[in-house]
Amino acid sequence: MKLKTVFPIMALLLLISVWTVSAAKGYKNGRLWIVHEPDTMSPYVNCYSEKKQISQNKLTWQQNGYSGKCVSLNGTGQYLEVGYWQLQIHKMTVAGWFYWRGAADGQDEQAMYSQRLFTLSHNDYTYLTLMPHAKKTEKKDKNGKTLDGVYMEFSMGDKKNRVKYELYNPADPGKESFGLSQNKWHHIAVTMDGQYLKLYIDGHLRFEQLLVLGVEEMRNNMLTIGAGRWDDPTLNALIDELAIYDYAMTANDIKELCSTPPNPASSLTKMITTTSTVSKSNTTKDSNIFGLPSWTVWTVGGLVAIFIILSVVLSIYNKPDNAKKGRYKH
Repeated sequence: MKLKTVFPIMALLLLISVWTVSAAKGYKNGRLWIVHEPDTMSPYVNCYSEKKQISQNKLTWQQNGYSGKCVSLNGTGQYLEVGYWQLQIHKMTVAGWFYWRGAADGQDEQAMYSQRLFTLSHNDYTYLTLMPHAKKTEKKDKNGKTLDGVYMEFSMGDKKNRVKYELYNPADPGKESFGLSQNKWHHIAVTMDGQYLKLYIDGHLRFEQLLVLGVEEMRNNMLTIGAGRWDDPTLNALIDELAIYDYAMTANDIKELCSTPPNPASSLTKMITTTSTVSKSNTTKDSNIFGLPSWTVWTVGGLVAIFIILSVVLSIYNKPDNAKKGRYKH
């Protein structure tokens, strides 16, 4: 291949690599605010009511938030969304305060069992969804216990082939439940570090799942707060201090982020136990160089080095034979 052809190709690959690994827009100090205060809400947060987009200033803000003002979602078609370009990160944490109010006014009680705190999704088969209290008597384990409480589901693939994890605490039918208690502030945090999916409620680890594939491979293109991809009832709740973080928080990070209740059982209607072994990994925030994640800078630096080495090698290889001998043939 001629040197003049190699240079444009390498330059194009370098530009593509920089674009691919660069930091997502909208983050400041590793955080993108979804709900904080009215004047600090990220412009990348879209608001909807009855499936129609509305401006942020049409949201209902209340004074009685966990800290300052909070957003009120009425459970009848209101939700928030953050799109594709803000979700192209290798690791992440979604964390904030929720004051769940159960079924909305005028709704049947059963409506609350389909509400979702938030959903990360790519399509109908690749998603992560979290529900404050799901209830399905037909979903039973080998001991006859059913789904009745906090429920998190991770699915990836297509209609024919997909991986699916369901995380919940099986309950004795009619005797107990493990739902998020209503009309109280609870801190919810979901982390993905490329290996593990974890759910924390009020600073306590509730569920953990080793993932075959993580956030980057899942290719999320939508984070929906208060709804999912399905025509289920939307969330009836107050929301405060909710943000996406471009790294996976540790357990200590999350405990510092929220005021941990003195009694772990106070988070849920009934005492629950973690369904999987707590990870021994200690995931820390990625270090930054020039405002970008360190792995981004090192990747670009490596590509530049390869580009220079290939340029030198190819320039030597493409010299004519007589140039290599230092004289021309007669």
